[in-house]
Amino acid sequence: MLYGASTLLAAVAASADYIPLQRQWARLAVGPYAAATAVAVLLAVRWRRWPARRPLRTRTVLALAVFVGAALVPLSLEIGWRARHGDAFHAQSEVLLIEQGAQSLVHGVNPYGVSHQGGALAGYPPGVGEHIPYLPGVFAFGLPRALWGPGLLTDARVGITLVSLGVAPLALGLVGGSAARRLRAVTVLLALPTGARYLTGGGDDVAVVALLLLALVLAHRRRPVAAGMVIGLAAAVKLTAWPLLPFVALAVRDRNGRSAAGRLLATAAAVVACIVAPFAVWSAPRLLDSVLLYPLGLADQPTIARGPTLGRLLAAPFPYARGVIAAVLAGIAVGVGVLLLVRWTPTRMRTAAVQAAIVLTLVILLATAGRPGYLIYPLNLLLWSGLLGSDEHSPAGDGGDGRRSRWHRRGGANKLADGARERLGLVAHDERVAVRDLDEPRRG
Repeated sequence: MLYGASTLLAAVAASADYIPLQRQWARLAVGPYAAATAVAVLLAVRWRRWPARRPLRTRTVLALAVFVGAALVPLSLEIGWRARHGDAFHAQSEVLLIEQGAQSLVHGVNPYGVSHQGGALAGYPPGVGEHIPYLPGVFAFGLPRALWGPGLLTDARVGITLVSLGVAPLALGLVGGSAARRLRAVTVLLALPTGARYLTGGGDDVAVVALLLLALVLAHRRRPVAAGMVIGLAAAVKLTAWPLLPFVALAVRDRNGRSAAGRLLATAAAVVACIVAPFAVWSAPRLLDSVLLYPLGLADQPTIARGPTLGRLLAAPFPYARGVIAAVLAGIAVGVGVLLLVRWTPTRMRTAAVQAAIVLTLVILLATAGRPGYLIYPLNLLLWSGLLGSDEHSPAGDGGDGRRSRWHRRGGANKLADGARERLGLVAHDERVAVRDLDEPRRG
């Protein structure tokens, strides 16, 4: 089902996507996805008649083949074409801004205080080259090209992919859960269009998502300082990492079952401060304008994000009231987040992941600058919440303080997470039954 949906998405994107590089990726990826769909169907038919001895191994090989064909091959081709033919059509503005920002930094110039509109960005709307809508941690991916010049291995996408490939298996190795679920989780993160499309295009979102998932797993395993360091790194790269922080902080416990919110928050704040504070001192207004106002569509120059979100549709007829509308919609999202934190305070990482996914989805849908691609954040959080359902690292199986929140006493998080994953086709029927049995509170 997942490979079939990926084939359909790639086929549509191959002709309908407004970004040339994404159309090119889709044309390269539709073949591997279609082949994987055919193989999966043939295996399902065969296994129905003759059950396989080791089906998971076969599924793993198929997932690896899809990742190579739909992610690594298109990525390698795009990097090679860029090295041979130049930046046009083979590197998105995200990659160019990351690399040019790092180059400015190497030369002692504030990346947020200069225009990058020339060169490969000359053909983009003026606002693109004037703003870098990412926090300073992202420049680490552009440093190789800034220090050693253009080359196949200095493309920013290489660093983003390496971080994603390094962090995701580490998180999978620590999280536990069934092997089938872990395979499905990493397939969605890296091999399906929810990952492969963005790795090829050059967005840093897959790396940020991988860091957030690792932070969740570390917090689940009662390592608040390590979790704070990892989530701090993600938060120093992109603001999309920040909504997860309060939910994880309230749910995290130490080895003795005591709340470790202070340690996690202090560690994360220290990491973010070390990376971001120098740029805020350098020019706080320019940093705020690029990182916050421009992505929201509130800067002097409009953002090129034009996804069909509810917030964008509401704000489009009233361009002069965009700021007021954005503030009202942001207030709604914040209000829902506060309600979840206060009324159903998370005491387990599973609850934290589900509630953060709710808030992130609301933020994305209500944003006045539409970026539906950000939905990979709540999608992965929901999927990984199922891997966090087993609380073997908590003494009472409840998050570490011997009690369950009202959210879990009413079964809210479990039902919502399981229902969402069922609708997305991410949980097989037998696994669904097993997980529900596992999550059912013991009685008697």
